[in-house]
Amino acid sequence: MTYIAVILGATSLICGLIAAWFWYQASKIQFAPNFHELPEDVTESDFNWTLVKAIMTAVQQESALNRLAALWTAVAVVLGGVANFMGTLTVN
Repeated sequence: MTYIAVILGATSLICGLIAAWFWYQASKIQFAPNFHELPEDVTESDFNWTLVKAIMTAVQQESALNRLAALWTAVAVVLGGVANFMGTLTVN
């Protein structure tokens, strides 16, 4: 049973690192407005809408990565908890 606890603990570590990688990737997303597609006589509302669309796209990408990171974190916590519980049972 000790080996299973160690394997679960190691798997929990790997899942935690995967979650950290997703959160790191989410923090690196930049928004890139397509100002070059706007005509020369652009109105202020068109300019603002292009900016808002770019921000919305970046936020959607970031939220997708954050969702994956949260799921991986949940898996890591469950595996770590089970490993800790199994480790406690084997000591007694």
